[in-house]
Order: sequence, then structure tokens, then C-alpha cells
Amino acid sequence: MTSRSSIPRSSIQRTGVVLALIVFAACLFYIGKGHVLFLDTNGITIDGKEFRSYASVTVSVDGKELDSPMGRAERAMVTVSGPRHKIVIADDAGAGNKVEKTFTIPTFTGRVLVSIPALLGGAPAEHWIAPFTPRPAERAPAEKMQRYQDPGRE
Repeated sequence: MTSRSSIPRSSIQRTGVVLALIVFAACLFYIGKGHVLFLDTNGITIDGKEFRSYASVTVSVDGKELDSPMGRAERAMVTVSGPRHKIVIADDAGAGNKVEKTFTIPTFTGRVLVSIPALLGGAPAEHWIAPFTPRPAERAPAEKMQRYQDPGRE
């Protein structure tokens, strides 16, 4: 006499398929999650060491070069997908300094600020890549609207 399981085989198969789909969806979310990189060329001071901005740099993220070189005090926005990225930065003026770095963005960080001078200056990754938080909007009182009356219309 053989004993039969109280759970039908089809229920086990359906549960397995559903679990496999959930795992597959999580993997797709992880590798396809989009991020916005803000590439910033403003000078920065880290632990008393000053990293000055460069006159002109060429930036490439994941093999895609920006439309034009970046100058001093500029900020460019690049949209990327996935957790791992490669950035290549070349100093166009004088020194010919070129840096190539690979970095990982946490899954639930949507916007990231990348400091170009800190990266070119050799600062640790925790200083040249940081979550981007925009400044809050200023709460200035609205100006009073003035009425204009046409002298010909009364």
C-alpha cells in the first residue's frame, strides 16, 4: 500500500512556478534599476585638502561620452541603468591626467552626485560619490501683482 501526499502535485508545481517568477522579477529589477548621475566639476574640500576644479575635462560613463567637455563649475546629468558603472575622466588642459574607475550604486539610491575634482585628485570613493539631495526651495513671500490699466479703456 502506498501513501499519497495530501497536497496535489499540481499545487506544488504552481507554487514553484510563482516563486521562480518572483525571483526572476527581483533579478530584473536589480539589474534594470535606473539611476541619475549628476557629474559636478565644482571644487571641493575634503578633510582639509582642497580639490580644485579643472578648466576642461572629458567625461565618459559606461562608454558613452558627454556631448561636450565640461568646464569649471558645471553640472551634467546622465541616466544609467544597473548597479555597476565605469567612468572615464580625462583632463583636456595641460597635465593630461586620465582616471578610470568602476563603482557600484546602491539599488534604492535614485540620484547620485559624482565629484569630478575629488575623483581626479585620488580621493576615496566615499568622498567622490554621494547620494544627491536637492536644496529645499526658498520660501520667499510672493510679490504683489500690480494692475495695469489702459488709459484708452475706462
